[in-house]
Amino acid sequence: MTAPETKGNAVPQAEKLSDLFSLKGKVVVVTGASGPRGMGIEAARGCAEMGADVAITYASRKEGAEKNVAELTKEYGVKVKCYKLQIDDYSDCQRLVSDVIKDFGKIDAFIANAGATANGGVLDDSKEEWDRVVQTDLNGTAYCAKAVGPHFKERGKGSFVITASMSGHVANYPQEQTSYNVAKAGCIHMARSLANEWRGFARVNSISPGYIDTGLSDFIDQKTQDLWNSMIPLNRPGNAKELKGAYVYLVSDASSYTTGADIVIDGGYTCR
Repeated sequence: MTAPETKGNAVPQAEKLSDLFSLKGKVVVVTGASGPRGMGIEAARGCAEMGADVAITYASRKEGAEKNVAELTKEYGVKVKCYKLQIDDYSDCQRLVSDVIKDFGKIDAFIANAGATANGGVLDDSKEEWDRVVQTDLNGTAYCAKAVGPHFKERGKGSFVITASMSGHVANYPQEQTSYNVAKAGCIHMARSLANEWRGFARVNSISPGYIDTGLSDFIDQKTQDLWNSMIPLNRPGNAKELKGAYVYLVSDASSYTTGADIVIDGGYTCR
């Protein structure tokens, strides 16, 4: 059964928690969901588990995205499709939104998850590397918001969720990644600012993960990883599946009174 739709800042009609969390009949876009065990695919998986049709994007790993589409379709019986997206190109973000609306009929929620990591600090890295990280993580997220925002406004409802980072709250140690930290801090404040700008027709929130074991840090030496873990009260990195509940919450009617919020999921790293 599809739960009644909630418009703008209205109180949901649903009463049961199962209905508030239900995403049946909804369409969710998740950018950066081509990996086998990343935050993007887990966000998409969580939405599909709750009944949503899902559009996922990839930058270069088409085979990975297609594999994820097949898995989600088979496992949850929902409609899933993948799209190539160059997130640092606004016109491509516009194309994505247009294509998804053409294929699915609408977009109820957009999870801006695609991003890039930094390879060094301001002095060690090139100007081009700074531009790459900021253009992808900050500007790319803004482009997605600008592309889907008019659709939310026209329909009078929507949820935009940004994958930020605990690095938007603290400066990580020992790695130097000022460009990434600055971009993610900008993402957190973008969510707050858009929540105000889009009041009345859409909610905007962010999630700030800590060290999550997605395979991308496997090349880091064990001594550094042990140092990271020693600074985490739970003494381990997170698993990407430990984030999907937060994504589902923020795109569902269960979070109808939540906007401009940042949910930190870092094993306690930032409470030190």
